[in-house]
Amino acid sequence: MSRRPVVVLTGLAVGLALTVVPAAIPSAPPLSVVCKLAPGETVLPAGAAHGLASHLRQYPDLSIATARQRASATRILQLARNASARFRDARAAKRAGYDTHLARNAPAAVGYLHAESRRNANDGRFFDPKHPEALIYANDPGHPLVLVGVMFSMPRGKPGPTPIGPVGRWHSHVICVQGTKRGLAPPGPGGCPKGQRIAQGSEMLHLWFTKDLRSAYAVHAPVPELCRDRLLSPATCRSGAGRTGM
Repeated sequence: MSRRPVVVLTGLAVGLALTVVPAAIPSAPPLSVVCKLAPGETVLPAGAAHGLASHLRQYPDLSIATARQRASATRILQLARNASARFRDARAAKRAGYDTHLARNAPAAVGYLHAESRRNANDGRFFDPKHPEALIYANDPGHPLVLVGVMFSMPRGKPGPTPIGPVGRWHSHVICVQGTKRGLAPPGPGGCPKGQRIAQGSEMLHLWFTKDLRSAYAVHAPVPELCRDRLLSPATCRSGAGRTGM
């Protein structure tokens, strides 16, 4: 029998398929994480629906998805694209409650602003293409913000729904948390600061507004396709500065 990768989330039972997502989810305590890959492997199998961002393959394998799953993924992409079109101008997103605040120091290379909506994050709806938890803007130096996608997120401790099977993969990060506060910073070389502990962050799913289904559901920014579809500036694409998107 072949050895399969095992992901163990302490105190959490992770389901790989959800058909019903409850409207109200009780709060969960911070969770510690142990993630193991099969010997000699650096990534999870193509069919994995959940995993650490560093363990998931960048692009989904559309060949292992059913026709219904691919059709659903296409429909969700189109709904999200249509619903967020009015936020191409980041000022409209700000008026609607998305946090479009930028750091004072402009990035030296392209960055990806995740403009979060507190209202959408607390509305009890998950993987709703009309109400994403965040809008994603390419912050290309010397250029206005460009809407390039959306992000869906789950409350900590709850796995994301998988109605589109292996096309949409939910990723998470190893972070440092303190109590029930939101954790963002990854552990440093010496581990987490005093009073904090390592945990699995909330699951997230990126959806990119590229012109093909495969790159639209990439885990990290699909820079070659963003360049192909002219969502990044020619200068950035020529320089390769955006080749390692988040």
